[in-house]
Amino acid sequence: MHFNDINFQTLTFLEIRSLWEKEWGMKAHARIGRKMMERSLFYKLREKSGYGLNPDQKKRLNKLITTYKRNPNYFDQGHIALKPGMRFIRNWKGKPHTVTITAHGFSYQNKEYSSLSTIASEITGSRWNGWLFFGLKNKKETT
Repeated sequence: MHFNDINFQTLTFLEIRSLWEKEWGMKAHARIGRKMMERSLFYKLREKSGYGLNPDQKKRLNKLITTYKRNPNYFDQGHIALKPGMRFIRNWKGKPHTVTITAHGFSYQNKEYSSLSTIASEITGSRWNGWLFFGLKNKKETT
């Protein structure tokens, strides 16, 4: 079966679950939703058709798996991967402040910055850990 041959909209959830279990060779977790199951199934079929991960992606995935095995709570501890185009907003004294991640740092009020701390300090008038100020780092991690 080729990944482009499936129209997920025409399949019932039970049909998708059955196909997922066949392709992955295991029972699907009861709480996996339709959208996630479709994406996972699409990936598996794509991989079987020769369009899987490239070596760099496999290396990155293996690193993430190793990290998870060492500490299953790692990804719940506020470790956020920032990607260009992401935006976040911090309200400070009743005024929203929007920062956009760029390829070279951060954009705030049409200016480029290399540090979130610089932006946080500009907003507040005092020194701040930028990751903490924008809610990207848990307070308990800073001790």
